[in-house]
Amino acid sequence: MIDVRPAALAGLVAMLVATVVVGVFARRYARTTSDFLVAARSVPPTANAAAISGEYLSAASFLGVAGLVMQYGYDALWYPVCYAAGYLVLLVFIAGPLRRFGAYTIPDFAEGRFASPGFRRLAVAFVVLIGLFYMLPQMKAAGITVETATGVPYPVGVAAVTVVVIAIVVAGGMRGVTIVQAMQFSVKLFAISVPLFILLFEFGTPWHIFATVGATRNPALTRPLTVAVQKGETWTLPSPLRLATDHPVSASERGGPPILLRSGSLAPAGTLVWRGSAQVTLAAGEVAPMNPQTPVNPSSTWLRPFGPLTGGSGQPVLYTYSLIIAILCGTMGLPHVLVRFYTNPDARAARRTAATVLVLVGVFYLWTPLWGALGRLMAPELYTTGLTDAVVLYLPRQALPHLLGAAVSGIVAAGAFAAFTATLSGLLISLAGAIGHDVYGRWLRPDASGASRRAAFRASAVGAGVVAAAAGLMVENFDISVLVGWAFAIAASSFFPLLVLGIWWRRLSVAGAAVGVAVGGASATVAIVTTMVGAGVPRLAGFLQAHSALGVILSQPGIVTIPLSFLAMVAVSLRTRAPANVPAAMLQLHVPDRLGLRRDYIRD
Repeated sequence: MIDVRPAALAGLVAMLVATVVVGVFARRYARTTSDFLVAARSVPPTANAAAISGEYLSAASFLGVAGLVMQYGYDALWYPVCYAAGYLVLLVFIAGPLRRFGAYTIPDFAEGRFASPGFRRLAVAFVVLIGLFYMLPQMKAAGITVETATGVPYPVGVAAVTVVVIAIVVAGGMRGVTIVQAMQFSVKLFAISVPLFILLFEFGTPWHIFATVGATRNPALTRPLTVAVQKGETWTLPSPLRLATDHPVSASERGGPPILLRSGSLAPAGTLVWRGSAQVTLAAGEVAPMNPQTPVNPSSTWLRPFGPLTGGSGQPVLYTYSLIIAILCGTMGLPHVLVRFYTNPDARAARRTAATVLVLVGVFYLWTPLWGALGRLMAPELYTTGLTDAVVLYLPRQALPHLLGAAVSGIVAAGAFAAFTATLSGLLISLAGAIGHDVYGRWLRPDASGASRRAAFRASAVGAGVVAAAAGLMVENFDISVLVGWAFAIAASSFFPLLVLGIWWRRLSVAGAAVGVAVGGASATVAIVTTMVGAGVPRLAGFLQAHSALGVILSQPGIVTIPLSFLAMVAVSLRTRAPANVPAAMLQLHVPDRLGLRRDYIRD
């Protein structure tokens, strides 16, 4: 029987209805190709900043950051810090010149800056690759949110959300999505902050929370927890644990003889391997066992730098700096973020938009670490089930009185729905624009009418959504923020060097840009795919663990692949000739808008 939780389900349905209503309302304003692709370049800075924040604050921000803080401790704060700081670098180096250039997509910029249709096709390939990688964590968030709220299986949640998002994008394009995302940012900020205030009122001040975390070596269960253990499953018990079981079950300590555990038996501290399946009940007050995938870590490491997040790598400093570089630089290479700046009227508005986004995103990230700390103290059972990514969804129902907890769960569920649908909408816009505008409108049918381009845009949105949903079914066991970090690493290794050197260095040649994008993007992709495959291949996983530096570089490749991309671009450009259109392109990038040098890449 499906376990339907009415309040959380009501929150999901309310957000779904609000999203659809706003999307239908916005549809009346989406008539031309320019409306569909860049909202007629008429979105004011404040509204655009709210929409960008709604799009950028994805499932990794709403759910994943709190889950990582709960699981790994203070080291996970590098994620929100770098997510926000990336906009500062974007504001300084990219926002204004990119808007002056007048392109719609990164492939538009690639062709316009280098006068090379061939290079444009390479850029399209990486736009699609990055977009699909970034959709994976959103799909996982969709699945676990709907599963948590309603009890329906994970794949059903992924499919349902995909249908909703495709419908919004197909109906209203960029014009409609902008209005929806601005509304969703308000919902997310409310849903991440107000429920936290309620929990703090019940539990104590933030200072009390972190002081308690620091004094607690391993969190204890606040209520009885029944867990289904499977044959071969491994637990690590930080202290002896008294169990209640539905029938006697055999287990063994690592390397030791079998132990027969009955109800009331005391399981010894250490590593325990189950030799049969059973239902096991843990009493309130017991210390939660550790799950190998989501370990409960002593506060001595949870509270200090280079702790659990990097501790297993053997190269904590290398891991940390590679993560920082990838996230910081990756923001400037995300196609679905950059395309939003083309919707501003001019370069000055683009810079104001980036500055406002920095403020809005910073305010949002004040709250997520507190969710993680509260989860560590009040819902340690999530460690045993590997559901730390869902701490924001579970905690209100676990920690608050029944009616209040149900109401707060509904608010949080609505915020989570807004988080992944806003980002999925932006990603679909980016992917549909790349395929419909770049592949169809620029490559296959350059003479296509505006109506044909809009039809190609809609068809591309449907196809990209279906492919992303299918891929999302395969990443249920990966952390949301880890998946996002991989997308950032590919973006940082391919488009970040292209944009920085393409905007600020006249000598960058077509060959240099193409080789740099291909080398950086391909090497990051190969490294990440190797890590994903290695997680399921014991021999490869053991090899990477034995060679810790190599394992870190493959799982967090930015520290190698970003400099490699820059080096390739500079080295090849110094040996080849820059394109003849460089003077005109640099004028478009850097002279004021009022001189009228901007070229419009979109035809109605």
